[in-house]
Amino acid sequence: GPIESENQLRRDIVPKTVGAPPERELNGPESFDEPWRFYAPGENIFVEASGFWHKLSHLDFCGITCLHVAEDTKLAVRFWACGTADLWVNGAHVIRHEVARYMYPSATPLTLSLKAGRNTLCARVQALGTRDTRFLFGLQILDMAAKLKVLLPGPESLTAGLAEAEAWIQSVQTAGQDTLCAGQPAPQNANVRTRDATAVWPAGDKQLALSPAERFTLRLEIGGQTFVRPFEIPANRSMGISEKSVEDTRRNHLEHIAAGKNPRGVMSVLARRLLDQSPPEDETILFDTLDYIDGRPDCADFPLSCIFRMYCQDMLTPKEKDRLEQTAVSFRYWDDEPGNDAMCFGSENHSLLFHGCQMIAGNLFPDHTFTNSDRTGREQAAIGKDRCEKWLDEVEARGFREFLSSTYMPLTVGALMNLVDFAEDTMSRRAAAVVDTIFNQLAMHGFEGVTVGPQGRVYRGVLTPETSGTQGMLSYAIPEAILAYNDWLSFVAASPTYRLPDTLAGTMREPVSKRYRQANVEIQIEKTAGYLLTSLQLPASFQKTVPGASPAQSLRGMYPGMPGYQQHLWHAALGRACHIFVNHPGASYDLSSSRPGYWYGNGILPQVAQQGGTLCEIFNISEAHPIHFTHAHWPADAFDHQEVRDHWAFGACGNGYITLWCSALLSPHNDVLTDRDLRAPGLKTAWVCICAAQNDHADFEAFIAHCQNQTPQFNPETLCLNLNGREAMTYEHFIDSERLEAIRKFAL
Repeated sequence: GPIESENQLRRDIVPKTVGAPPERELNGPESFDEPWRFYAPGENIFVEASGFWHKLSHLDFCGITCLHVAEDTKLAVRFWACGTADLWVNGAHVIRHEVARYMYPSATPLTLSLKAGRNTLCARVQALGTRDTRFLFGLQILDMAAKLKVLLPGPESLTAGLAEAEAWIQSVQTAGQDTLCAGQPAPQNANVRTRDATAVWPAGDKQLALSPAERFTLRLEIGGQTFVRPFEIPANRSMGISEKSVEDTRRNHLEHIAAGKNPRGVMSVLARRLLDQSPPEDETILFDTLDYIDGRPDCADFPLSCIFRMYCQDMLTPKEKDRLEQTAVSFRYWDDEPGNDAMCFGSENHSLLFHGCQMIAGNLFPDHTFTNSDRTGREQAAIGKDRCEKWLDEVEARGFREFLSSTYMPLTVGALMNLVDFAEDTMSRRAAAVVDTIFNQLAMHGFEGVTVGPQGRVYRGVLTPETSGTQGMLSYAIPEAILAYNDWLSFVAASPTYRLPDTLAGTMREPVSKRYRQANVEIQIEKTAGYLLTSLQLPASFQKTVPGASPAQSLRGMYPGMPGYQQHLWHAALGRACHIFVNHPGASYDLSSSRPGYWYGNGILPQVAQQGGTLCEIFNISEAHPIHFTHAHWPADAFDHQEVRDHWAFGACGNGYITLWCSALLSPHNDVLTDRDLRAPGLKTAWVCICAAQNDHADFEAFIAHCQNQTPQFNPETLCLNLNGREAMTYEHFIDSERLEAIRKFAL
């Protein structure tokens, strides 16, 4: 279609006419050229097909179910969607719900008229697929007294078996580190797959013994449909350190990238050529990658920046250089150039990657005409250089928006290394200084050999910081850190001039008590021999109790009560595998592809404040948000001792103690992750985290008594949290209600 703004494309992708509902039965005739399948949601409250689309796509998704009522009924419901959604009841169109946006579902209230007996409901949602577009719908029944039966379209001989299979697979729980138990016998043989083996769960059995594994997947096939449920037992996870010299550790990283999990990626090619390994198939990998880049999918800037590095360091053959030249002069380097694609330009890492690629391409081919922009190479180089300088100006002045991001910091370092090695001297020195700063911050946030902290953008990997991209950077720099890898370190390894600071190991070992600025927020870090507690001050609080406390700050213009995205707000660590934090989920299901997700980011941002080893947090969640609970990552298996009592959770690990208190009652919950989830129901909820070194208290019981003597109290009406009988935090409405609602709508 024509080149349009993203919002206009979202509106244009959906036909203006509603059309007829697809009325088909399971295992019956196909609709839209695809077979119907049974949707087993697990703990997802929505019917969801969210994902990641590297190219602009027209998404189209339908669902059918049946409601049986004994008599004619008026039923109050909310129709939820993210996308443009239509709802039909018994073939009659009821509503078109326009939610043509990137994320954040919303609901329309309505009343359904149901006839006595069986009623067929059909929903269809359509959207523009670009990057992490959220894509879902759901019908929330508000009248809980209504007597309903949910039926599947199709013969009962089939649908009864599917219902039984779903009930069985949802009843399965882990028992210890090597056993699965179900609430009822398996309806037929099922398979359990780990990375190394497959076991059969015999029909009729209620449990299965396994070889210990961190991750495994339970699969049951019945009636032509497949049911899948993943499990994780973190207690079975192993980790280690390199036990090598600095030089050997860094060569080990390079060898791992060269032969790693993505050996057909261009970063593996870069690693192999640094090691003087060049198998013939690497040329095919490079050419295939350049074909991929020519299609301008999202993230095309990642491999392009790597191939430019190989060109500049004379690692390409003449044939490969000629092929890169074709891509370089036709690529789209920024959103001011023509193009209708899903490439992301604006995030911190992407922007510098694009700017650096533009500058390098222009310098490599100064006399060429770049066909997409109709600029000369010299013009492209000048524009790219100016944009790189402005990017550095901004980061030097106020820090990173994607600060400490376990996913994106390695990418940003890769982008910076291209400036270190291929920019003019002044820019090169500036970029090298920024890389030094990043490594120093990661070392400062290192505890027990693992780097943790609040993050500007985070994913589910927040559960396993010892495997993260930033952990790969830390272990590359400091052999005594827990070993992890990241492909972007090939850029650091390839640099002929850059040398890491030699003070990083000492920085990681030192205690810390400080605040520092990143973007528009302050980060507080308190690190002792017993614990690390670090957080964003969102906004900075303790203002009423701590003299000289900083004024309120916002996170990228977002305030408590606003919809969140992928911001990780605080983190506590007592050991390399003992990590604690709290969030308000953006999804009800652990493995949802939504951002924010179940474990990462926040559906609604809270107010957070930390003073020393104590952190306070207040959530004021809108009734309109679909998730009405908060929860803590509480790794019960990682503590030496731990107890959960009503509102309290107490833990001891290594040389540290930790307490969580919540104004709501805490209850353990298991879905994918085993023994690590404490849920707290409610919209207005306060949490308190208290950390201490073990030598600060006589024993664990003395620490528990000390925490209980703080007598936390929370008033949900005034949103005031008291400790020791004094006000510790009151949720402050920084924006009046009318302005807040306007900002919410703008954010949505």
